Amino acid sequence: MPSTCPECGSSSVVEDDLYSQRQWVCEDCGSVVEEGLLTTLVSDETQGRDVPYHASTEEIKKPCRNLIAGFIRVRAMCRILRLSNNMESEVVSLFERAYNLPNFLHVTITKKEVLGGCCILCVCRQRNWPVSMGTVSYLLGADSSVIGTVYQDLIKSLNIKATTTGITDLMESFCYDFKLGPQHVEEVLSETPQRLLDRMSALIELASDTWIVTGRQPLPLLMGSVYVAWQSLNPSARMKYSFTKFCKIGKAPEQLWHRSRDTALKRVSELLEVLCKLGRELPWLRGVPVEPKTVTTLVEDILKHRRALLSRAVQKYQQQLQNQLSETQTTECDDDPSESNRCDPPSSENSDQAECENPADEQATDCQLPPSHWSKRHLFLPPCVKSRKRQRVDVPQLEVTGDEDISDSEIESYIRSPGEIQLYLKAQKELKQE
Repeated sequence: MPSTCPECGSSSVVEDDLYSQRQWVCEDCGSVVEEGLLTTLVSDETQGRDVPYHASTEEIKKPCRNLIAGFIRVRAMCRILRLSNNMESEVVSLFERAYNLPNFLHVTITKKEVLGGCCILCVCRQRNWPVSMGTVSYLLGADSSVIGTVYQDLIKSLNIKATTTGITDLMESFCYDFKLGPQHVEEVLSETPQRLLDRMSALIELASDTWIVTGRQPLPLLMGSVYVAWQSLNPSARMKYSFTKFCKIGKAPEQLWHRSRDTALKRVSELLEVLCKLGRELPWLRGVPVEPKTVTTLVEDILKHRRALLSRAVQKYQQQLQNQLSETQTTECDDDPSESNRCDPPSSENSDQAECENPADEQATDCQLPPSHWSKRHLFLPPCVKSRKRQRVDVPQLEVTGDEDISDSEIESYIRSPGEIQLYLKAQKELKQE
């Protein structure tokens, strides 16, 4: 370690970790005095610079290359995520324990690489550190489903009680990932992270009250809410920018938002739909149409009176349903008053079965709910209630025995026309001559 700074001569030189590369920086002038290696050495991994790693006798005699490579990769990811030394020590210790388990000993290299990311995710959740599975998936370049499977095997094998991270715990770190300061973008497009976080928090609370958060992955919802929040803070100048353009302006990692762009756009449309439903209840609009393209101008007023607008929208929707039901029953009874059955509401079970009798195709398709379903009586519903999956029905296999009756139409399909008979006889005669 250098003792003095060659630029200013100061002796206050400290060690600073830049991602996975060590540097010695002068505290007085900020100059980089000396840089270390980009990754740690094998000796650092076996002995441990900051991590109290105790290698066994067999590992010292015959070091495992894959295990050492795993340590290097895990340490690099910990420094990219800016984890503390204690958390990095816990991750390396957990990776060492999990590496020698039977579930992860004889597996592919890809699964062992994912195991390191799962150890980081487990420790971060125990420490309530805002790191999501999507972030780990982005760092490893692996699918989230594979990481989820390995993570479940990890906590079951080691009997770890890992806590889940809520979407509110990820909002602050997510907002600061976007580079929207005045030094990065134009003044019209710039926004402070704290102001963006406040508006985004209010939108997430509204989404939670209207069931949008239920059963959803956090990253697409965070991306959709931060986009709507950014637009609503200056709608006149930002309404023309699409979601893709916003991600490029904020310099978000392309691999992260590009992979979940379609899902994020669905969350944006759901948020705008809820905002439109509440915006129509603002009393000073007086019947002015509220559309998703212009509702961002009303976001501030909607969030300010969110509770009252939610209650008013639900009451108005229920009143409209009662009026429609009474009008329908009155009309049916007036048409034929002798038949009392027509005035009774249809059974929901029978209508549900009639709507979803057809078997599903090979691909999963949604089954639309009938008008008499109980969910039609509520304005805001969980995603699993709005549309349900068709139940797969096994198609019965045909058993052919040879004793089946043949219909006349099928027999006629096998009878040749006179022209076909002549052609057949002519071809047969030519073949005999040859």
